[in-house]
Amino acid sequence: MPVVPVSGSGHPPWVADPNRYMPAATRVAWPGGFTQTYAAGLNYQASELYFGSPDYPTNSFLIPFVGFGLTQGNNAPQETVNPNADMLIDEVFFLHPDGNEYPVLFGGVAAAAATAATGIVWGEVSLPADLPRRSIFGIRTVWHGTVGNTYIGGYRIQRHRGEKYWAAGDLASVRALAAANAPSTPDRDPDSFYNTVGNVSNSQPLAYGPAMIFAKGWDGRPVPLVLSDSLIERQEIAASADERGNMGVWRRWFDVADPVWGETMPLIMGVPGAKSQLELAGSGSTIATLRWGLIDIVKNTYNGGLNPWTFVFDQSGRNDNNATASTWANFKFGLVDRVKARYGAGIHVVGVTIQPTVSTSTAYRTLAGLSVATLWNAVSGTLKSVNDLIKASSRYARWIDFLPYWSDSRSLGFPPTAELFPLGNVIGHPGNQDGVTTWNTMVLPDIVPNGARITFEYQPGLYTSRTVIARTDNGDGTITATVKEVFATNVQDNAALFGAGLGSDGIGVHEDLYGILYTVDRMPQTEKSKFYP
Repeated sequence: MPVVPVSGSGHPPWVADPNRYMPAATRVAWPGGFTQTYAAGLNYQASELYFGSPDYPTNSFLIPFVGFGLTQGNNAPQETVNPNADMLIDEVFFLHPDGNEYPVLFGGVAAAAATAATGIVWGEVSLPADLPRRSIFGIRTVWHGTVGNTYIGGYRIQRHRGEKYWAAGDLASVRALAAANAPSTPDRDPDSFYNTVGNVSNSQPLAYGPAMIFAKGWDGRPVPLVLSDSLIERQEIAASADERGNMGVWRRWFDVADPVWGETMPLIMGVPGAKSQLELAGSGSTIATLRWGLIDIVKNTYNGGLNPWTFVFDQSGRNDNNATASTWANFKFGLVDRVKARYGAGIHVVGVTIQPTVSTSTAYRTLAGLSVATLWNAVSGTLKSVNDLIKASSRYARWIDFLPYWSDSRSLGFPPTAELFPLGNVIGHPGNQDGVTTWNTMVLPDIVPNGARITFEYQPGLYTSRTVIARTDNGDGTITATVKEVFATNVQDNAALFGAGLGSDGIGVHEDLYGILYTVDRMPQTEKSKFYP
């Protein structure tokens, strides 16, 4: 049931404004990272993506598509990863959970062109009846370009949620693939790159789709404008997304439909690698303001001067690290100052402390094997000074100290390691134990979720890891898991099995699924009380 507005021990009363456009979908992502090239016979493309709606009925959907992409890493979030030609949209459909499809129109017509590097086009669709609360709905986007031209995308499809990415040589053919709900085109969803992050030559391909999704129906609950980087969701890639498409600590935590504090539908502004010092700044070749122009169009053109958010949530700052604590903190504070200059000094801003980077001598398997440099020491080093400055800054009306929730319960400032997540044993052994023949399936206890990274003792005292990218339930308390990493590892019978909390990124920054779920469970929903002025 939806949350009933209360006062006293619960949240302040929500004042609904059902005609105000607000964020209306989980999973949305800005395009960027790298451009891709239209190949012969594959230059008509279609993505079918699935999103979760808010915890209230919605309708009158407003869906922008853009012609610009964002840098990820390095100079992120500068909007300088752009196609060399306009993004040519042929048609878009809203896929209702009841099986009906409704055309999304751009000024009353099916097709639109988002101008390369700068363009925004606005799709709209009204449903015959309100979409029920917390629905799963789809958006199918069909687009094309000239062979040899480049294009952008923002979505790595989540196979286990039924998402697809098709390509063909003409519009009729790609429509036929969608109509048949055919398997994704192998070129656009190759097995070898599924659930992989990298560059255009070694990453799961990026499908084009909505930059944002807004809708009417808002019931008055808080809506955060999120200043963010990869820690919003890049800890995960595709295979571990939950049933509503959420990945990462914060998206999962926001989306909890708590019986008192409710679900929170965020408006995410950042991308992996984003630096506070580069956000909402620059021009020309360093521009990072086009997204802000987009949300201001919602404000001024569609909302009668009302923002499509109610407060600012500042998770940013980690990528601005500096040996001098004040310099590091001031990069984060400078972004808050620019946001306040744009929207008013009185806006409600919630700050968030920053988590460390750690090193390991045991592949992040044990707490005893972890270490931390002075820069990232959150107990006595530079990062402690930065977090103290965040908590003391008058820029923030409230703040959330994320560090204790992220930390291993046994040691503040260090993340949860695999030893915290014993899962029993591998069932029998994968492969044929000859150390020569490769294998990619293994039988595991059925408590292991899709997308999890697991660690196991493949020989006495020796450990290795795998990532589960698909699972088949065997009906006997076990699953047959397909794993991403294909090697010939000789695994002893019934190897001890653990969930990985950290380590798949190789740099000690992004949590793996067990670490993410550990943090989400430890962070109380009462922290949402800070979302109110």
